[in-house]
Amino acid sequence: MARNTKVTKQDLLFNQFQQIDKFGLFQGNYQTPEYLKSNLKDDLRSYQTEALRYLHYAQSHNEADIRFKHLLFNMATGSGKTMVMASAILYLFKEYGYQNYIFFVHTDAIIQKTKENLLNKLSSKYLFAQSIEIEGERIVIEAVDIFPRQPSKNTIYLKLSTIHKIHDELNSYKENSITYEDLAEIPLVLLGDEAHHFNAETKAKGKSKTSTEYEELTWERTIERILALREKNRLLEFTATINLENKEIYQKYKDKIVYQYDLKKFMTDGFSKKVMLLEANQHDDEKMIDAVLLSQYRKLVAIKHGIKDFKPIILFKSNKIAISKAKQDQFTQIINALTPEKVKQHLVNKQTQITSSSSIWNKVISYYLNQNLITIVESIQDDFKELNILNVNKSDILEEYPVLLNTLENPDNPIRLIFAVAKVNEGWDVLNLYDIVRISESASSTKSGTDSEAQLIGRGARYYPFILNDEKSFIRRFDLSTSELSVLEQLHYHTINEPAYIRTLHQSLEQADIVVDTDGQGIVEHAKLKPAFKDSHFYKHGQLFFNEVEEITGQERSWTSYSLEKQYEISYKTANEVGLDNLTGNQNTVLHTQTLQLDQRYWFKALQKIRFFEFSNLKHYFPDLSSLDEFLSDSQYLGGLTINVNLPSKLNLSDLPPREKLQLLETVLTRISENIRRNYQKYRGTYRFISKPLKDVITDYTVHVDPNMMINQRITSESTIGKKWYVYDQAILNQLEHKLIKLLEQFMQKLNTKYDDIYIIRNDEKTTRFKLTEFNGVRGFMPDFIMLMKDKANDDIYYQVFLEPKGDDRLIQDAWKENMLEKINDPNLIMVESDENVRLVGVKFFAESKRHEFIKDLSDKLYDSQQLEAQSLLI
Repeated sequence: MARNTKVTKQDLLFNQFQQIDKFGLFQGNYQTPEYLKSNLKDDLRSYQTEALRYLHYAQSHNEADIRFKHLLFNMATGSGKTMVMASAILYLFKEYGYQNYIFFVHTDAIIQKTKENLLNKLSSKYLFAQSIEIEGERIVIEAVDIFPRQPSKNTIYLKLSTIHKIHDELNSYKENSITYEDLAEIPLVLLGDEAHHFNAETKAKGKSKTSTEYEELTWERTIERILALREKNRLLEFTATINLENKEIYQKYKDKIVYQYDLKKFMTDGFSKKVMLLEANQHDDEKMIDAVLLSQYRKLVAIKHGIKDFKPIILFKSNKIAISKAKQDQFTQIINALTPEKVKQHLVNKQTQITSSSSIWNKVISYYLNQNLITIVESIQDDFKELNILNVNKSDILEEYPVLLNTLENPDNPIRLIFAVAKVNEGWDVLNLYDIVRISESASSTKSGTDSEAQLIGRGARYYPFILNDEKSFIRRFDLSTSELSVLEQLHYHTINEPAYIRTLHQSLEQADIVVDTDGQGIVEHAKLKPAFKDSHFYKHGQLFFNEVEEITGQERSWTSYSLEKQYEISYKTANEVGLDNLTGNQNTVLHTQTLQLDQRYWFKALQKIRFFEFSNLKHYFPDLSSLDEFLSDSQYLGGLTINVNLPSKLNLSDLPPREKLQLLETVLTRISENIRRNYQKYRGTYRFISKPLKDVITDYTVHVDPNMMINQRITSESTIGKKWYVYDQAILNQLEHKLIKLLEQFMQKLNTKYDDIYIIRNDEKTTRFKLTEFNGVRGFMPDFIMLMKDKANDDIYYQVFLEPKGDDRLIQDAWKENMLEKINDPNLIMVESDENVRLVGVKFFAESKRHEFIKDLSDKLYDSQQLEAQSLLI
């Protein structure tokens, strides 16, 4: 009988937590602590912070030792499960004092990878900051085989082992190995990676006692026995793969899956490469040349745009060792015999096969035919010489060359091409794999064959976070752009064009939640400036105003320059949580707020505990500071600081012991220290507005429209014939943006009674790069639309109006932008250089939930508060 998937969703712990989150019932409005943000190498992504919030809710629950001591994170391959694990280690250490951790997995290869992630500071894959510091104390992570009986302060002990080695150690005593008796003496956190391998006993129910499941069931029992040694022990498991269709596994994990983030959401959110299928009927030698030309094109595009150390990898996959070796020999011969004439002929032949204007081959061919092919061939022969080729034939891809294969992104790793027969298993975290080519295989239309291909594609889809214009991104930037840089965010799977095989492959990809596009399937839309607008006075002589930025010099560094606040709100930790058993939509946690008031003794003690606040260090950040007393009492610094604490209604600050009051103060001071450190040496936005000629900023642009985008994000193009006020001939917008333009169209007749020469400009972020910079801050803001117009009563008065549509899910996160738009209207703040006749207007966000607020604000600021929207009922 098929399982009711709706019931399954409701039963999972994660979905119950989501309901609590939805109704705002998580106690204390938990935010990711600053000590996590500052001690990780990279910023946490939104879903990772959510996973940690759910971990926090579980661990702060008054029944955590019973209900939430065993949790599982079910997160997609490539989504950064190990980063969540690293964060959980710091969280459990800081909040609950756990110092002893055992990481276990099923293969040695993943052990080596995890050492690089968690222990090797010299590795490019190391996940922590080079120096871990919490509340001014240096924290050390130390690898151990046996946990010390007297642990050192500020030390995290980490034992990494395969599960079978731990099992052998505990059940077959050897000298200098751990025992159950030793482990029973210490609070312990178990970290299980690729957790689907540890359910042998669960899977073995109903199976033969000679089955593989029964052979491995002792692993699962060992883990459970360790966990049961102490009430405070914890087990956190991580996996991308868990079969909840298996009844026994579902029953075991339904109340343990604390977080889920599947591959489809991961890909549609833009955190992976965009997977493109290149379908063609070609011989192997043609496939090989195609892959090399496409790979080298990627590298040359990266070089052109100043992206350093970009080294795209090709994987040639076959099913037999003999074939793989023979094809490597064939490839070497092809590269050695390559000439400019052969490359040109290949490209000319390829051009005749292209049937779509959006195919990647249009850009590749155009690029090469305008280059010196002699230089191109020389670079290909140098990059793809035998020394830069690896052939992997073992059953596990990491078994033969674990170091080379797990450091492919490193500049000193020479590999550009891999011939592989091996199965691509868990643990291979390659980021710069860009082309996968099946060679010497007839395309099997069997489901098992295409399932294996889908797994390979999923592993290759990890995003490579290259640095462009000094900005490193972990999310795709060029989905909607026709920029040549989009090829650096795409994985191409070169496959045969055979209908039965393609159907089966798509079924496997869909089952694996892998989102794919076929090369040439998208549409390229063009938006051109209308001739009438280009003939206008606005276009020829108009200016676009934006705020100037300035460097914060040492003497100018102040509380506000570091984006610090004078009022902080924190929550007192409490075990009084909403129970999952009594979840209702109208439940509320009853809290009240009190201001923390402490004498100087507390403040000095807290400052002494946090090394950041040593005077010599503070002097570096605040050059004008004369003493620690001044820092504490002067209103330019800590003086006048207000700390509000959210407490359960029956608890008062006066009831708290001194130690807990001190901890509350330390929490705020730690947040302040980390903000100062993070915002040092930044440029800030000013209230001074300068200008550029409009015609130097606003240009024609193109957008690549992906037909597979989510409905609410889907881009469509609509003609703007009859809309003189829209400067482009096509409105290439998402659905919310279209709604804004249609609403403004309704207002045009009324606005035309008050203004002349009204124009609306789409500020395409990939083309114009026109942006504002946060006032006294460092964040950039590119308003989606700019409306220009002249005052009818005085045509010397020129209006520049900033309009920003915003999805309801982004309102809180982007609230600072709306605050900035509001400040733009304050003439006492804003100074427009060299032009007193300019009126800058910022309007509240246009959102589905704030439509009426937007209309009212627009009316108040541009139409004398009169009614803009027509009413059906005439009065």
